[in-house]
Amino acid sequence: MPEKQRAPFLYALAEYRFEKKEPKGSPPWLPTFIALKQRIDLGDEASERGRKMAQARWGKQKAQASPQQDADASAKHDAQANAAAHAQAYAQASNSSDAEDEVEIEVEIPPYSPPMPSSVQDAPFWLQCLAAFNDQLGTTYTTMPEKCRHMLDRCAEGYTVEEVRKMLAYKHEEWKGTRWRNCLTPNFLFSPDHFEQCMHQSKGEDEEVADYAKYDA
Repeated sequence: MPEKQRAPFLYALAEYRFEKKEPKGSPPWLPTFIALKQRIDLGDEASERGRKMAQARWGKQKAQASPQQDADASAKHDAQANAAAHAQAYAQASNSSDAEDEVEIEVEIPPYSPPMPSSVQDAPFWLQCLAAFNDQLGTTYTTMPEKCRHMLDRCAEGYTVEEVRKMLAYKHEEWKGTRWRNCLTPNFLFSPDHFEQCMHQSKGEDEEVADYAKYDA
């Protein structure tokens, strides 16, 4: 069901359930409303029958039980009767030939928005690394998965932003023009599966360059 139709559809169902008012006109979701309306009616009828049966079953014990015990027992058995009645009504409506397939309504979760620090130096380590990533690759990422943020925060004592920047430059140069260039993303390089490995590779490259410089000297 399109998102714009969901709110009036759900409101119409609620209004019918509690006030027995049917929607006016012919909205596009009317066939679905009619199918669910039948389920609501069947459920209410079965619930009423179950309530009457429960009252009759426990009527003999009412005179012997205390008021509180009677109220507790009645509420318990009414709930059981209502649940069974609604389950039966739902099964009957689902098996009918004109029952429509139910539409699952997905709830959209808003994306995570990181806090805006007064300066990059005041930002969390993961946000400083993300800023270094954008500077190095010319991107505009604003966030990354939670597992990546936690990974960087755990490594804040072991690495500096400058070391991370060198790693980004190293991987950028290594993967440029290869099929791995599509992996140059914060989700990949800062993930728990790859971050420390990439950092060790970058440090190994720096040490190798330093050794060559000593040899040439």
